[in-house]
Amino acid sequence: MQRSERAVWGLCQGSGKEPYQVRIDLGEPAFKCSCPSRKFPCKHGIGLLLLLAKNEKGFASADEPGWVSEWIEGRQERAVKKVEKAAAPPKPVDAEAQAARQAKRETRVRDGAAQCRVWLTDLARRGLASVQSEGSAFWEEPAARMVDAQAPGLAAAIRRIGQAMSSGDGWPARTTDMMGRLSLLLSAAERIDTLPQDLAQDVRVALGWTQSKDEAMEQPGVADRWMVLGQVVEDEDRLRVRRTWLAGRQTKRHALVLEFAVGQQPMDATLQPGTEFDGEVAFYPSCVPLRGLVKSRQGVAEALRAVDRDVGDDACECALRRYAEALAKLPWITRWPMVLIGVKPGLESERFGVVDKYGRSLPVKSREGDLWRWVSASGGRAVDLFGEWDGEHFLPVAMLPGVCESFEDLAPRWSA
Repeated sequence: MQRSERAVWGLCQGSGKEPYQVRIDLGEPAFKCSCPSRKFPCKHGIGLLLLLAKNEKGFASADEPGWVSEWIEGRQERAVKKVEKAAAPPKPVDAEAQAARQAKRETRVRDGAAQCRVWLTDLARRGLASVQSEGSAFWEEPAARMVDAQAPGLAAAIRRIGQAMSSGDGWPARTTDMMGRLSLLLSAAERIDTLPQDLAQDVRVALGWTQSKDEAMEQPGVADRWMVLGQVVEDEDRLRVRRTWLAGRQTKRHALVLEFAVGQQPMDATLQPGTEFDGEVAFYPSCVPLRGLVKSRQGVAEALRAVDRDVGDDACECALRRYAEALAKLPWITRWPMVLIGVKPGLESERFGVVDKYGRSLPVKSREGDLWRWVSASGGRAVDLFGEWDGEHFLPVAMLPGVCESFEDLAPRWSA
């Protein structure tokens, strides 16, 4: 392990033949490692930083090897270009060309929605049982046509119907639910010009239009003490998608910060689960404003204290009621944040669930090993959980600070 004025670096032997090259730019700090981990920073970078904090004298001063100096100099060059780009006057917008592109896409999306309506009608006329044995091409071909029509939201909806068809017990209800939501979206798209502004924006997003950061940053920020409750990272096609969930202590509002990355491209490392910070969050326009961006921060993040009970619900029925109210305004919600206060693991009809103090439960769907980690960490006690609700299952994401020893420790706030 060695260091210079601006960096520390070292080699870490992993499972491969060649050791991993680990380096840290002390100016930010920033991390880079040659390991294949998708986490950022990876465990090797964190370990190197911890070693530096524990024993700075253990790092000998040395000249930077090329793999360190080239990386830092490249970072500096990009930083300079970023500043220059920000300082440069904006390029004049060709309003006419922009309007022409917009109109062309509107036409393509409208034509794609019409094709999708025909496909959905044919599917219903043919009958679900008759298409259950169809291969993946049956779903991928119409989905690809929607992508060509620049309506990726419709493509995703078609694929979800195909996935529901092969989802096991209860597939008819799930499939018809997905078909109903798609039909509702197509009906909304047909009359989008007559819809209220926020609802029209939600329909456009559901069809696949992207939202620019400027849309959110133009909105007034919501100041609060924001708690970072949890993160979920998933792969979608060639992208990594990260969902970071926030909740405000005073406003009790939830916020979803979405990030996308290709390959090993790093993501924002400032929003760490289990921390809280003072700042402003700006929300994208919506009937149910949930997605947002951190507009400003004050001070440094601190370790998350026990979550205020008013941020969540100690009854599953209350949590579901909140979801139903949001769904009535925006039928295309696919994930909904839930903070469940004082719940225990339980077993109902041979299926795991989270059980509230009133004995009511929500079915759980978890990634391999997560459920058992929750069960072992809770020790059978009531705990506060954050997770996502997909309309059928609760996906535990994080166990929050403030473990309750028993249900009796929680004063009832809801009457059965």
